[in-house]
Amino acid sequence: MARLGVRTPEGRDTLVAAVLIALSSARLLPTVHGDRLAGLPAWAVGVGFLLATADLATIAVRRRRPVLALATATVIPLVGVLLPTRPAFIGIGIVACSYTVASRLPLARAPIVVAVCAAVHTLGALLGTAAGGDHGGLLTFWGVLPGDIPGMVAAVAAAYLLPATAGFYVQATRAAAARAAARIVHEREERARAAVAEERARIARELHDIAAHDLSAIVVQAGAADRLLDRDPAAVRATLRAIRSQGRDTLAALRALVGLMRETDPDSVDGRAPALARLEETVRRSRATGMDVEVRASGRPRPLPVTTDLAVSRLVREALTNARRHAPGSAVSVTTTFDDTRFAVTVRNTRPARTPSLPATDRGYGLLGMRERVSHAGGELTVGPQPDGGWLVSASFPAEHP
Repeated sequence: MARLGVRTPEGRDTLVAAVLIALSSARLLPTVHGDRLAGLPAWAVGVGFLLATADLATIAVRRRRPVLALATATVIPLVGVLLPTRPAFIGIGIVACSYTVASRLPLARAPIVVAVCAAVHTLGALLGTAAGGDHGGLLTFWGVLPGDIPGMVAAVAAAYLLPATAGFYVQATRAAAARAAARIVHEREERARAAVAEERARIARELHDIAAHDLSAIVVQAGAADRLLDRDPAAVRATLRAIRSQGRDTLAALRALVGLMRETDPDSVDGRAPALARLEETVRRSRATGMDVEVRASGRPRPLPVTTDLAVSRLVREALTNARRHAPGSAVSVTTTFDDTRFAVTVRNTRPARTPSLPATDRGYGLLGMRERVSHAGGELTVGPQPDGGWLVSASFPAEHP
């Protein structure tokens, strides 16, 4: 029933067909009062208007059964050639259905259907007039004199080909729009893949930094332990415990980052990194550029998983960079929250105090990197504009490694 509503194309076609049928049938009323049709046989008038009704009804089904509708609209006026009456609107179905066939059927099939129906209509009309019929008054032969065969052929060609040409144009336009949309989607996916690849390249560089820093520390501590082995066994034990802790953190970082680049989850490792170890340095550098950055903290800080620590560091750095580029002069707040089960970090900036000097050509790709990092750490990312004209970047992570 929903498809028959006037809000659907099929419903509107049905409404148009019903209105035309009503207007055609209204012409029967004057025949009761001595109209010029009153002298005709009643059966001829009745058949004529039944044919007109069937012809107009093809408009209602032209979208669902375009070939059947055009074939029916092709044959109906040929029967009217043999009648002494010419009902109004007969032949309109050919115009509407030719357009529909050309606009909806595949381009390899639509021209054949239109050409065959036009040929059948022309041949049928020629045979009907040869048998004593009259094509006068029919829409497809409007203004063509009896016996004018070239005129009949030209009239039929116009009745079929003009609406069909419009239909072919509409179909070509739709196909071009679909190709353009597909190309845009493909280019967007390519840009997204390139952005992900770039982000993973950054992760690889961070992997090198982590490995170089942590392994160097382990080597230094191992050398110290070697020197203290004979003199201070207690200090050696403390150094070995520190080496073990450092090695665990390094192993967790290596496995987590390699797992991210392979698009697989790393095995659960009980590695820990100092929570927000890089946040203070990031904020200090931002303030050195003239930014107004306020840091707020709530809850009792505690160590976080390595992947979470890295994700938070990247998120804060990217959010502050975006605020400096796209909201110059705005006030920025960085808020960290620890509770029993989750850790959250939020970077919020107010409305920019002045117009950005750089175009936002890469807006969204930094966010793509954030989203990948946060998702890998088991967190949830929220970004978007704020009612005051500012911008919010917020991430929430589980307190333990996922």
